[in-house]
Amino acid sequence: MTSDTPDLFMPQEQLLLPLQSAPVLTLADLPGQAFAPVLAALDALCRGEVAQLHVWGEPGAGRSLLVNAFVADASQRLSRVVMLPLRQVVFLPAEMLDGLEHCDLVVLDDIEAAAGWPAWEEALFNLYNRLQDSGGRLLVTSAMPPAGLPLQLPDLRSRLARASVYSLPSPSDAVRVELLQATAQRRGWVLEAELQRYLIERGPRPLGRFMALIDRLDQRAQRDKRALSVPLARQLLEETQAR
Repeated sequence: MTSDTPDLFMPQEQLLLPLQSAPVLTLADLPGQAFAPVLAALDALCRGEVAQLHVWGEPGAGRSLLVNAFVADASQRLSRVVMLPLRQVVFLPAEMLDGLEHCDLVVLDDIEAAAGWPAWEEALFNLYNRLQDSGGRLLVTSAMPPAGLPLQLPDLRSRLARASVYSLPSPSDAVRVELLQATAQRRGWVLEAELQRYLIERGPRPLGRFMALIDRLDQRAQRDKRALSVPLARQLLEETQAR
């Protein structure tokens, strides 16, 4: 991919490297109270009010859910959006970053994955500068605060330090309840209090795994033509633990 091939970026095209599955929820489904500051910042990024954001969250805080939902939303609002899951692509040539300054928005997920890869750190530094010159926007995510990133290139650390930083809340019971209720409302569920209590008490704490359980519960209920219930949720959790 080179800068002299702008035809790769067609209107409303969303480029995922490598291709990702469709998000299981939208930005509107995320816990609105707990995620309010970061959701407002991402909206400002899409509107061009800020040029660079850094969002970090501890494992289980729902960062992947947020990123996938945001990329899907941004691709409807901007013409050219690219997401690079660095943990998956860092083994490939860093030249894949060439030409990405033509994008309206670049999302660098798991920036810490580039640490210790000199070619990638240099290429990311150069991409940052090209995006700044072209007026492109940048979202960087990580599993740790920016100050703790193990990046070796001082110039790259300096550039990334200019971003506004937002942290995701820990996956508390209140956050999981809000996510469950928003998901239930979107899917038209009648969520009994007993089932909600069971899912919160017994379900996995990481938001990604918690959302996966909700998806499996929905799919199993539809497949077996069963009502959403505590026995069905218990069965799924027992199956998961037995693997």
